[in-house]
Amino acid sequence: MDVPFVQQMHHKPPRHRTAGQEYKHLYSDKRWHGARGIRLQALKRDLYTCQRCGCSLVTTNRHHPQAAVVNHKTPHKGDPALFFDLNNCESACKSCHDALIQREEARGYSIGSDLTGRPTDPSHPWNW
Repeated sequence: MDVPFVQQMHHKPPRHRTAGQEYKHLYSDKRWHGARGIRLQALKRDLYTCQRCGCSLVTTNRHHPQAAVVNHKTPHKGDPALFFDLNNCESACKSCHDALIQREEARGYSIGSDLTGRPTDPSHPWNW
């Protein structure tokens, strides 16, 4: 039995959880976002400076290109030990996080080269 076209148009597909939604609750944990949380500790340790481009971070507007973001150097994928590890965190501006860092995570290696033009990351394909 076919479903009438009108009913097909109003049918919403089932919502599936993405990988990020499974551990989104960690970002609201007091150990991360509290007054003495890892996020604030990382920002203070790094003197509110982006560890990628060196710009001063803005904490008053999360949409600003230099908004403060604390990035996990090694993706935690929901592992609380990695998530709450201060040594696994680095301060970054929104611009670097949304472009450079996301691109590096997708590729699997960091972007950058030494003075001779060789990639600095040992896992870069040119270094195999």
